Amino acid sequence: MDAGCPGKIKNIQIALEQNNLVFQNIVLIILTHTHYDHTGCLAETKKRSRAKVLVHASEKRCLEKGITSFPRGTTWFSDLISKVGNSLMVSKLKHQPIDPDIVVENEYDLGKYIPGAKVISTPGHTSGSISLVIGNEAAFVGDTLFNIMPWNVFPPFANDICELLESWQRLIDASCRIYFPGHGRPIPLRKLKLSYEKRIKRNNEEL
Repeated sequence: MDAGCPGKIKNIQIALEQNNLVFQNIVLIILTHTHYDHTGCLAETKKRSRAKVLVHASEKRCLEKGITSFPRGTTWFSDLISKVGNSLMVSKLKHQPIDPDIVVENEYDLGKYIPGAKVISTPGHTSGSISLVIGNEAAFVGDTLFNIMPWNVFPPFANDICELLESWQRLIDASCRIYFPGHGRPIPLRKLKLSYEKRIKRNNEEL
């Protein structure tokens, strides 16, 4: 899943070694989305592993161009960060352009790689955000969820909050035991449900 920040290939290598694996054991790289902190080591990882790269159709062009803009902030502060990043930190957003091998749109069966696994579309953070769901056991969700603050798993950045909440419902419907965000510790299903209910209530109160 994903390929980390630029210059962090050693971290990927260490993680592989800790699991008695090497780069050649990687056969598929699934991009939850194409922001620089998820694609920074993609080119090097693909080169070493010769793995296929899977991305959503909405972000295929971003991957090929080697740049994806910051999404909008979900608070006034994160929105300010987004605007500053998109205007003054463009070089930070770039990564080496890559041509994807597999382009998906909605649900995509990954059973030949992992029994019971599939990719589902979970837009909101970005239009092409996707999640890897493995049965009802685990889901790898990228930045559709954040778990940096103990009281909140709502991402600080999202282009479409309504779409994001619909994606949360889709993840809840998957009934996975645990959800792995791109940032922070794993999230149990119960916490995701509670966070969803709180956010829906807040949205209704703001209407």
